[in-house]
Amino acid sequence: MAQTIMVPAKTFEEILSRLDKLTRDVSAIKARLFEQEPLYGSKEWWEWSDKKALEEIKAGKGIKFDSAEEAIKWLNS
Repeated sequence: MAQTIMVPAKTFEEILSRLDKLTRDVSAIKARLFEQEPLYGSKEWWEWSDKKALEEIKAGKGIKFDSAEEAIKWLNS
């Protein structure tokens, strides 16, 4: 049984736009989920690791210490 629904062109374009955004979002999520870590200790791994660390620092993740003593105190807590 075939049914036809009439949809205004503007609504159809909005649906397509949202589907396109969802497709891009899913692709980005899949890329993060299946990201391959380079061989540990290799030059590629160090570059990958540094890039990840800088991204985390820019995102405000991490802890800043003003002295070694402060860091040791935090580690022992």
